[in-house]
Amino acid sequence: MNTKDYVQSLFKDYEETGGLKDFMEELQSNLDARIASLVRRDFSEQDAFDKACAELGDVSILADEFSLKKRREVFEEVYMDVRNYIKPGRMAAYVIFGITALLGVIVAFIAFFAVGWFSYSGWIFDTGNGWPFGKEVGILSFISVLLPFFVTSISGFTFLGLTQETKSHSPMSRKRAVWYTVSAALLSFGLIVMLLTYFGVRMTGIPYEIMAAIAVLIPFILPGGGLLAYLALTEKSRLKPWAASLQQNLVKQEMKMWNDPAMASRFGMFSGAIWIFAAATFFLLGFLIGFKYSWLVFIFATAIQLLVQGFMSKRK
Repeated sequence: MNTKDYVQSLFKDYEETGGLKDFMEELQSNLDARIASLVRRDFSEQDAFDKACAELGDVSILADEFSLKKRREVFEEVYMDVRNYIKPGRMAAYVIFGITALLGVIVAFIAFFAVGWFSYSGWIFDTGNGWPFGKEVGILSFISVLLPFFVTSISGFTFLGLTQETKSHSPMSRKRAVWYTVSAALLSFGLIVMLLTYFGVRMTGIPYEIMAAIAVLIPFILPGGGLLAYLALTEKSRLKPWAASLQQNLVKQEMKMWNDPAMASRFGMFSGAIWIFAAATFFLLGFLIGFKYSWLVFIFATAIQLLVQGFMSKRK
């Protein structure tokens, strides 16, 4: 058996890649050079071949590395490339809903400034209650025009986003995504109708605009929020196997770290010191500058605690 056939027999069970092919050629060249050196030392051709092959050792480890690298490249190209998730039709849908939202904003501003021009020209007069009628109508026109575009875009992006496969998540079933879309449509529609109701009632001069706006919670926000809560509470994990396994390993490592008595004790002392200092600062600033602003201390205390936790996790 010559060196070429021998090297090919070593790698017959591995997929051939560019890197593996170069490695095989280099290996054959080294074998030929070693055999030639042994022959010059009075070894026979067969003895030199056997000795050179024995010195070669186990090259399967290197072959595994080449093969694994190729399999990883193929996997990432086939399964991890965003082009395999966002098809041209879905990409076009994203663009359409984005254009719809932008068109709604543009048309709403056109309506707002058009009403403002009419008011300036004397077409719309003061109602006598201290609020220019033109300002109210301008805001109402802006919100009214924005309503269908906004709700359509929110609903479309919700459905596309939930049914979109990603590197780590499988797509949601279309039936369940539709219910999420209904919830998003109700919530977005309700929020805009609340604004319309508020400014519409305010324009009439009746002092119940807040009460009327809150009343919109019943037919739109309440069912939309309830449906969203039910869907969220009954949601199942859509993590792909590799992502679920990675998440489980991270959770195990995190639990192992915080189950360390020394680590837990240090974090407890740091946390206690932070909140004692925050409470003292809260009362001190409250008496000096007023409690209206002193509560901001707790936001900074929370941020500091998170930084400490992150720093301790990184060190561990």
